Amino acid sequence: MALTAIPGGKVRVTVKKSITNDQAFKTLERLFMSDKVAAAPLVARSANFKSIPKRRGGRIWTKRPNKIHMLLNEGETATIKATPQHIRDLASVAKFVDVVTA
Repeated sequence: MALTAIPGGKVRVTVKKSITNDQAFKTLERLFMSDKVAAAPLVARSANFKSIPKRRGGRIWTKRPNKIHMLLNEGETATIKATPQHIRDLASVAKFVDVVTA
């Protein structure tokens, strides 16, 4: 993948075909969660969650909101910041996504 994005810029990532590899799905899910629009359901769920620490089995225990896993179907898009690590991650899943500078 010849991505010419400079670190610190923005890139638009679009899923071009179904993701059949579990590692690629996890990588793309992590990258898509850095987009505020894609992460909105998790943020909304966390905003309504009130943490109440309590003692359970002799230890302090706090329930946390469950992570909402995304459905990365064909055509899903996200705009993310292009850090050097994100560029390497996008290169590893290049056969599943199209990447253009935003």
